[in-house]
Amino acid sequence: MTLVPASALTDAAPDAASSRLRRFREIALRDTNVVVVSVVLANLLRAFSSVVLTRLLVPEVFGISGVIASIVFAFGMISDLGFQAFVVRHPDGEKPRFLDTIWTMAVLRSVVLTCAMFALSPAIAGLFGKPGLTPLIAVASLTFVIEGVASLTLLTALRHRMVLRLSLLELTVLMVQISLSFLLAYLWRNYWAILASMLVGSALKSLLSYLLFPDSLRRPAFDRQYIRELWGFARFVTGSSIITLLLLQGDKFALGRLMSLDDFGFYILAGNLATAPLAFTTAYASRVLFPAYSQAWRDGEDNLRALFYAKRRLPSLLYSFAAGGLIGSAPLVIELLYDPRYATSAIYLQILAITPLFALASNSGNETLTATGHIKVTFHASVAKLLWFCIAGPAGYALDGVLGLVIAVGLMEIPTVILKWIRMHRLQLLDLRQELSFLAAGGAGIAIGAIGDNLIGRLL
Repeated sequence: MTLVPASALTDAAPDAASSRLRRFREIALRDTNVVVVSVVLANLLRAFSSVVLTRLLVPEVFGISGVIASIVFAFGMISDLGFQAFVVRHPDGEKPRFLDTIWTMAVLRSVVLTCAMFALSPAIAGLFGKPGLTPLIAVASLTFVIEGVASLTLLTALRHRMVLRLSLLELTVLMVQISLSFLLAYLWRNYWAILASMLVGSALKSLLSYLLFPDSLRRPAFDRQYIRELWGFARFVTGSSIITLLLLQGDKFALGRLMSLDDFGFYILAGNLATAPLAFTTAYASRVLFPAYSQAWRDGEDNLRALFYAKRRLPSLLYSFAAGGLIGSAPLVIELLYDPRYATSAIYLQILAITPLFALASNSGNETLTATGHIKVTFHASVAKLLWFCIAGPAGYALDGVLGLVIAVGLMEIPTVILKWIRMHRLQLLDLRQELSFLAAGGAGIAIGAIGDNLIGRLL
């Protein structure tokens, strides 16, 4: 019998423990897991913030918040040039001249937006029929120039798969912003608390973009070739963004004018909860799928369909189940988070949560097609969504008023998913069986959520 020295056994234990620790670190730091954890933490922080702020501020404040957010979003989308996708995908994405030119264009865009929104603030407030919002709109315009001077490292970090560092930056900014909003809401008891904390958060993010990443400083530059390429890429993105603006904010512009600020606040709270899962679909698609798909396409990988679905299979199943669960348990969620004044939000949440159920399939399909050079699909999908809204929106409103319009909004992602599936099928990039399995997981989530709502609701 061979005897093993005691010293060898002693050395083996630390080696095994060290190996398990390295394996755990590898799993924990995978891009998908980092995105999942960061999005869950961010949503928990936002939910906690919402619970606290609804007890410090009156519902009218959340109506004002929805109006201001819609205006800022509108200006941003009208001028969207697709900087992120352009930088991540471009072959010269590492060259200083290229980055300097894109940074210069981003700064100029932000200055123009701030000046335009500031000058138009009285007219915009009048358009909403709420002239008292003029100073809030004017101050909110500073968001563009504060975020516009940020370093391009926030984009190049995606190209380099620095997902963990980006996620930590955003979580840090969010925690500071939320903490400040609590303090200011307690002291001021009005919307200025939310606006001030938002501006501070934007400033902190821009500052950290220079401090946390190497080679962060850029200088003004104008390379005509790169500018022409940017416009050639951006013309489809801008057109799509304008249509998306009409779709995503059209209901808010209409309801913001027709509803009282209290009622609009209920709708905005429901919308914020419904769109919480979209943080994952956006981050996962843009930070994990798009860089990986773009690299595979540049490298000329065989069987892109198998690679694409292998990358997103498990996250899609789990996400769809969770998104379905939100639909089924919407009344319970509202009851647990808010006091009885906000019960009206439950039906809005249940309807608006349909969109996130289809969002990951839509965003994944969009990144698949964009990464393989089919950029026009973003614009075409937006057109399909606009046609849906132009037909279903008025029909829904005529049949059931505000609720009918909300139903049309909740179902708006479905035509874009179908369009992208058709395009992917033509390019042999679609696996319909897997896509349907993701939707089946969502259906199971709806059933489980409804059962939980029924059982737990009886105990409350």
